[in-house]
Amino acid sequence: MFKTKQREYKQKHFNSLININGEELKINSSEQLGVYPKIIERYIEQLDICIDRFKRVFVLRFDLHADEYTPNNKRMEDFIRRQKRRIQRSYNTKDIGHSWVREVSSAKKLHYHGSFFIDGKKIQHPEKLLAQIRAKWKHGHVPYFENMYYYIDTYKEGWEELRADVIERLSYLAKTSTKGYRNPQTKCYSASRLK
Repeated sequence: MFKTKQREYKQKHFNSLININGEELKINSSEQLGVYPKIIERYIEQLDICIDRFKRVFVLRFDLHADEYTPNNKRMEDFIRRQKRRIQRSYNTKDIGHSWVREVSSAKKLHYHGSFFIDGKKIQHPEKLLAQIRAKWKHGHVPYFENMYYYIDTYKEGWEELRADVIERLSYLAKTSTKGYRNPQTKCYSASRLK
């Protein structure tokens, strides 16, 4: 395994508040646990595009643990692409936002943290989608944990606070630790490119 630093990750942030596009946001960071602002900016951009487009957004946060180390992200990229097609067919929706990060733990175990941003008029609960993800990830296991999904409805009072909760929760994906063990050409994160 390789440990490398890449140019786009030079900037690190060590504070529980961050300013992105003039908005001060609470994030999962501290003086000891840093984050990469670029990763946070990308997933906020995709989340906000989905909120603007759909007005109701279903956010699913999931983990995929790999049963073996791989030097690249081909399995994850293929999985996300195929899963988005399954979501499109199952829920009759076209545009789906996503983000994921690659991490290798101190025990050298490869895993991914991911999220989907889906039209909330098409899906409101994760049970069927999580079952599908668990059935289709053939390279390890998919753990369950608390607060795996959020439903942001801009027609309801308090949706901005829920958006802030989602941003804080997903900021964990941007943490600096466990992202250094990879080939220099292997990305440690990816996000959809909705416009």
